[in-house]
Amino acid sequence: MPRSAASLLLGLALLAPAACGGSASQEPAPKTATSTAAGACEATTEGACRAACDGGNAACCERLGDLALQDRDRGPSRALAASEAFGKACSGGRARGCQKLSHLMLYGFPGALAADPAQAVTLARRACDGGDPAGCGDLGRMFLRGLGVDIDEQRGAPLLARACDEGDGESCDVLGVALLSGLAVTPDPERAQELFVKAAQGSEKGCAAGDPRACLSLGKALVLGRGVWRDQARAAALFQRACMAGFADGCNGLSMAYTYGLGVPIDAPHARALAQRSCEEGSPHGCGTLGTLLIDGVGGARDPDEGAAAARRGCDADPSACIHLAAAYEKGAGVSKDAQKAASLYRRACAAGNAHACTAFGLVMVHGEGITMDKRGGYAVVSAACDARLPDACAVLGKLIQKGTTAAPDPTRAFVLFLESCEAGAPIGCEQAGIAYAEGKGTARDDARAAELFRRACDSQQESACLELGLFRAEGRGGPRDEAASTALIQKACEAKSDLGCALVAAKPADRVALRAKHRTKVDECNALIEVINAGVADLNKAPRSDDADPTGARELRRMADVMDRVAQQVGGVRLTVPELVQFSADYRGLAVIVAKAARAMATAADAKDLAALNAAQADLGKAVKREDPIVDAINTFCQEKP
Repeated sequence: MPRSAASLLLGLALLAPAACGGSASQEPAPKTATSTAAGACEATTEGACRAACDGGNAACCERLGDLALQDRDRGPSRALAASEAFGKACSGGRARGCQKLSHLMLYGFPGALAADPAQAVTLARRACDGGDPAGCGDLGRMFLRGLGVDIDEQRGAPLLARACDEGDGESCDVLGVALLSGLAVTPDPERAQELFVKAAQGSEKGCAAGDPRACLSLGKALVLGRGVWRDQARAAALFQRACMAGFADGCNGLSMAYTYGLGVPIDAPHARALAQRSCEEGSPHGCGTLGTLLIDGVGGARDPDEGAAAARRGCDADPSACIHLAAAYEKGAGVSKDAQKAASLYRRACAAGNAHACTAFGLVMVHGEGITMDKRGGYAVVSAACDARLPDACAVLGKLIQKGTTAAPDPTRAFVLFLESCEAGAPIGCEQAGIAYAEGKGTARDDARAAELFRRACDSQQESACLELGLFRAEGRGGPRDEAASTALIQKACEAKSDLGCALVAAKPADRVALRAKHRTKVDECNALIEVINAGVADLNKAPRSDDADPTGARELRRMADVMDRVAQQVGGVRLTVPELVQFSADYRGLAVIVAKAARAMATAADAKDLAALNAAQADLGKAVKREDPIVDAINTFCQEKP
């Protein structure tokens, strides 16, 4: 879709560190907490655990809470039972009991317990002081995200480092992502990769010891191949294990697996049900995922309003979950379309450590959508997300490299990134690799391989890939010509709200390829013209230098004139064939020339202190500027028209 003068595939967020949520009404009475290793519980049944807990065995109180969370037949009331048991464990000196109660209190458990982030902070600190690494890690994340406390990166990062050194794999992973992106710490990509290995090792050890939180973290590493060899089937099994243990984010991870076919067959209805369970049990990311599935109509009826509401619940609870609400604002799904709000929410989620959101924010920076254009800065953000082993980020990075965003285009390197992204489970990577094979960009042309990759992406809910495959079937490329199959595939794209897909479905099969080529030309030329205009706007909006030696502003006026001369030249250099765009280009170029001339005349008059000449030049500038909005509006209207 053409951009606006002044889209992004959203990968479902891969598990921010959180448990199933919940809270308790009061903090347990103060008592020195001991490490998780201290004490043991030999009981295995709920009755035996309760008896031992009542007898003062804090370890059995902790296990009693675990068993309560697993008993979903009890409904939300199980969270009350769990909070009571964890509270007793914490009061009895069990540091991990304090950590688990902190998790419950952080987000709350809908229908049972209200969230109390401030109390969650108190309990996490108590767990950390008692020697529980997970408590230190949770407390560090709370400081980084501003959950229950003011954001304090100087306190958060050392807590994560301490937790990581003491064996908490999840904390190593969070710290590694921070080191890649420069969030809260000085960027150190080499150390980040070392921490990812350490994270996987720590989570492996914790999971083997029966800690579902560690299993959840290990599953994330296995999905991404971050610090460990990729094994999506095992990852799905670990998500299942965490989900069954009562971790709402485990259910969210399993939802993602069933959405994209990561280690399990694609099952969209089951994916939606799991996301709903995750949200209902207090996971902000579960609510965000549910919102995206509702907006996109994955696994059931499309419901943008309810989807946006669910995404907002997630964002309100944890800033790292704001990526889903940002996407809703970017698309105008369930909320009014608002590029500035989308950019702000992507930034917020990225700052909270969500590398998926960093990918989206980096792309927004590159395009200057709702934010000042910064191609190099945006490229760096996307590159860091790719270094964090996010498949979607690597596919986006490939597109930036293919286009030559910050350097000469490199189609071969782009193709390698597309293929690696695809093999890591990103449908957008499969689609882009398919396009590369279809067009012979960065690799030899191979229609059969392109069709195979389009099919793979289409089956994983990448509807634009369904459209590509449908056109292949219309042409007989990569397989036999099949007009019925072509129509069915393109119809799938239309049902996903693709305007082009709907236009192609309505067209005769014999006309589809030509119509698509015409549309692609329009989109490419619209984007090329808009990008040049937006870059000029970004240059003009750069803060003027405060210079006492330029009291009249003449120097700044001459800078403005130079920018507009450059814009006129660059707009004229965009190769256009669409008649309407050719005219828009001429109109904008003429406008830029007039603005540059008037700005220089104002500067000359200001230097000469010629008030009459200054007023005349200012009037000319005002007339020219009034022409800009109608021209830009006309460009946007034309470029966003349905095919």
